[in-house]
Amino acid sequence: MTLLFLVPFFLAPFIGSFLGVLIRRIPRGEPFATGRSHCEHCGTTLRPAEMIPVLSYCLQKGRCRHCGGRIDAQHLRVELAALGVPVSVVLCGLIMSFQHELPFDAVMPEPGVFLADCVLGWGLLALSWIDLICLRLPDSLTLPLLLAGLAEGFISHGPEGAYDRVLGCAAGWLIFTAIAWGYRRLRGRTGLGGGDVKLLAAGGAWLGVAPLPSVILLAAILGLIAAATTIFRSGRFSMTVVVPFGPCLAAAVWMARLVLSAE
Repeated sequence: MTLLFLVPFFLAPFIGSFLGVLIRRIPRGEPFATGRSHCEHCGTTLRPAEMIPVLSYCLQKGRCRHCGGRIDAQHLRVELAALGVPVSVVLCGLIMSFQHELPFDAVMPEPGVFLADCVLGWGLLALSWIDLICLRLPDSLTLPLLLAGLAEGFISHGPEGAYDRVLGCAAGWLIFTAIAWGYRRLRGRTGLGGGDVKLLAAGGAWLGVAPLPSVILLAAILGLIAAATTIFRSGRFSMTVVVPFGPCLAAAVWMARLVLSAE
């Protein structure tokens, strides 16, 4: 194992800090590509020393150094969750190594694939968090993730791999489009949003065709569990309960990718 494997761990908190900005601003309709980070209470522009992931929040005890206003702990949670992405890849490798009695190096992906796995994980993390907040999967994140999956397929596996990824992308798009159309015709209301369709297409771009049935089945099971949990917490049964499906689908795509990378 080379030092290149440490790169995703080093990048993770900084990626998480950026994801925190996306998760904060996109649901509010605020621009995220421009504008410097600032305190949401007093508006003071933050200095670099005040934006060190995890460390700044802990040293400042979760408060702005200028006005004393409380910093939303969501920033810290997203940064730690981003660090959990490369950790989960390593844990999956350890599990596969133990199950198949193979050396750890034999089941860990190459450094470039490891970094690609993390890029997918970070994208899915941001999309899931945003969907939980506002029931929306923004194209500004879903479509770049889809294109990144197609590019990664070509770089890692050449034209043949790229062909499989294109087929996976198209199949994911068509399957969920058909399901969404059928549900709307039968129930007279939307069951799957356009963001879910694009997210499965992005999943196909990262996984190829073969894993898609398993991804859809796992996502459906997770969705049913989420719906049952929501109904249980509300204390009343409703056939119109709204559950964000994006996190369920993202979790299924992520687990499928972890298994593929460890094989």
